[in-house]
Amino acid sequence: MTNLFEVAGRPVPIAAELGAEILSREDGRATIRFPVEDRFKNPFGMLQGGMFAAMMDMAMAVASEGLATASMQFSILRPATSGHVIVTGEIVRKGKTLIYAEAEVRDEQGTLLARGNQTGMSRIRDSNGSK
Repeated sequence: MTNLFEVAGRPVPIAAELGAEILSREDGRATIRFPVEDRFKNPFGMLQGGMFAAMMDMAMAVASEGLATASMQFSILRPATSGHVIVTGEIVRKGKTLIYAEAEVRDEQGTLLARGNQTGMSRIRDSNGSK
């Protein structure tokens, strides 16, 4: 198990902020554990929808070793209110310039909470457009 949050040799700064822990990372698949903290919840005590998105996005990016999100969609099927969520990202198709990935969010008991997918650019570029 490694907790090194790098993608294509670059650090992922938001990982520490979200309390992320890599459980596994191999062959186009990554599983990351996140705490469900009060600061991540909506006024009703449930994990805020944008947090589901950020967590799935991170899992898919780690699985791909570099993914710049172009389009993402997700569905929340059940709320998360406490403990931790386990997010698995998997690369379904990796082409020359585009990647299609899927993710699932489950609670610690294995109950499916959310599913999502995204299409992203497979070429990592820095802020000025260079590879």
